[in-house]
Amino acid sequence: MMLDPTTAQQRMTEHPYYRYRGCAPDVDDPRVAAGDVGLSVGAWQAPDLDGPEDQQERRSRESAAIKVCGGCPVRAQCLAYGSSVTAEGKLAEPFAILGGMTPLERHRAFVKTRHEVVEAAPDQQLRTPQKLAVLRALAAYTDPYDVAAAAGMDVRKANWQRRKLVTLLNLPSDASRLELLVEAGRRGLLGGARVVEDDGRVPAVPPPTRMPAEPARATVALFTQAPAPAVAVLSVPVVDPASEGRDVTVVRVRAPRRDRFTAIAGQLSIDDLTPEATVSLLLTHSVPLEAAA
Repeated sequence: MMLDPTTAQQRMTEHPYYRYRGCAPDVDDPRVAAGDVGLSVGAWQAPDLDGPEDQQERRSRESAAIKVCGGCPVRAQCLAYGSSVTAEGKLAEPFAILGGMTPLERHRAFVKTRHEVVEAAPDQQLRTPQKLAVLRALAAYTDPYDVAAAAGMDVRKANWQRRKLVTLLNLPSDASRLELLVEAGRRGLLGGARVVEDDGRVPAVPPPTRMPAEPARATVALFTQAPAPAVAVLSVPVVDPASEGRDVTVVRVRAPRRDRFTAIAGQLSIDDLTPEATVSLLLTHSVPLEAAA
């Protein structure tokens, strides 16, 4: 049974030989360890707070510290504390070397066992339609997509059921497909299904599977550029002042349509004036506008 961090630490520190542990400060020089005066008391801590440490230095330091742990009288209690888990599901001490194990080794052991249960689940938790369908499909296929298709579900749901089966059957998280099927057969969950053999390297729970890409869908442009306005042909009568008494000549002039604007009586057409006339006209008409304001 795994202890909580507080209880595990209390049992370690209250041990009668705790003061004689190898990583304790030396009585003559508190800067070095009692188990090896060639090691600093901080050799069991990581990362090194004194500055950067290359890989070779780190491995040498860890090897020397672990060697001292081998003869420590409270090694078992220290490892129990180093393996204890907080209420948030994390290691109580994720950095230090404890009980002769490096932080990485303790973390790997924690990941391997955190999904395991104390004992295998009863049959009623295993004999659900989806779990039995996944087991029968896994017995016939090794590819995750084929297993999911044969079980009648998507690949993510099938992988989730496979992970649940590993936990309920009290198998390690890195169990193989054959190990899962052997345990399922021992529990009578395969129903006589024929198991297709593999090389033993197919995992019971496959790594995260990338879903197939969805087919391309037609996109509709929300904003489209409006077509250029059509050009209308207006019939504008042009009268020659010297042609009184004669027929008026009608000339067709092409002009752009102005669908968004409404003609106003008396509106000036500045486009037809020269720059000099435009300035003069604006100055002339600015007085009444100021007076009206």
